[in-house]
Amino acid sequence: TIHWEGVRSAHTEHLLAWCKENEDTCIKLFSDSAKDAKEQGRKKKQSSTSRDVVYSQVAQAVFSNDEDLEVQRLFKEDPKAFIKPVSTRFGILRRKYNAFNKDLKQSGAGKTYAELQEDPKMKSLIDTKLENFPWWPELHEWWRTNPAFNHAFSTVDTGQYFASAALEHFNISKHPQ
Repeated sequence: TIHWEGVRSAHTEHLLAWCKENEDTCIKLFSDSAKDAKEQGRKKKQSSTSRDVVYSQVAQAVFSNDEDLEVQRLFKEDPKAFIKPVSTRFGILRRKYNAFNKDLKQSGAGKTYAELQEDPKMKSLIDTKLENFPWWPELHEWWRTNPAFNHAFSTVDTGQYFASAALEHFNISKHPQ
């Protein structure tokens, strides 16, 4: 059994460390946001490598030198067997990240962790939630403006004007004549 949870689980820590060390690959893995690319003055990055190849690289970083010798042995025998647990872990992190954001509501949409910490009420809420999900700040750094990973941002970003866009799309005047 692979233990991903627990206070600062070593497996999740290694997974996130790999992501930090391989930021370019992670940008591609996390479906690079066109908005992030524009804000950073670069082109959107798309991966030519399959996700399973990336998950295999992550598994190598996380499990090849595991503190549990049995996990090391199993990884050496069948490294491909660890692709699915890595993929599943990213999915679980994404789900928990979105649950965390749901509690922040609109006031957290698209803001950086540092910006959110400036509001005492928001800081208190985040600090309380970090006790159960300590990886949120790292994930938020990557996912905060990525609608593929941050559902709250895509539905409540104050810079989006869905009603106006819909009216414009259907060529309907905002003011009745």
